[in-house]
Amino acid sequence: MTRIYILLGALLILPGCIVFDKKSEAVAFYQFSSPSATAANAGLVVFVTRASIPPALRRPNLVMLDDAGWVRIEDSHRWVAPLDRLISEAIANHLASITGISTTLLAPPADHFVLLVTVERMAVKAPKDATLSIHFRLENSAGEVIREKTSAWSTVMDSPNSAEFVRAQSKNLANAAHDISTWVSPSGTPISPKQP
Repeated sequence: MTRIYILLGALLILPGCIVFDKKSEAVAFYQFSSPSATAANAGLVVFVTRASIPPALRRPNLVMLDDAGWVRIEDSHRWVAPLDRLISEAIANHLASITGISTTLLAPPADHFVLLVTVERMAVKAPKDATLSIHFRLENSAGEVIREKTSAWSTVMDSPNSAEFVRAQSKNLANAAHDISTWVSPSGTPISPKQP
């Protein structure tokens, strides 16, 4: 019986003796800022596909690439969801907010437009610029190309850290959605295709 009391006492006291090293950090989770998606035009729907992203960015950790090709993986800074989904969600929300057109991340059964998003580069450019290069392709539901374009945006970061990188890339994604919004008029008809 005494052994049981000693064992129970040890089990209660020993967990308090665990010392965490100073390298242990709390994990911070990030997502892009975007407005709530509210659509005024119920007729037209734009299906924003899951973004295609470079292999180096396909991980739960925040990855910061630089011009020299160096990759910095932030172990204690993570995305709240897969990055390809977060990019599409931010673009869809901005597009709905700017145009009033309904956007969705799931293929609708009715006629719709399809917006294919390919991230070509999402990096930090010296000294403190967050750059984003995306190729967009707008199709009708039959798969016919209406328009496609590759554009790049750059936003200055206050400091080269994870939170600033996400803030700057949020602004770049808002600028990207603004560029795409000119492709579809609020009336729901595509603007005449013009190649850049």
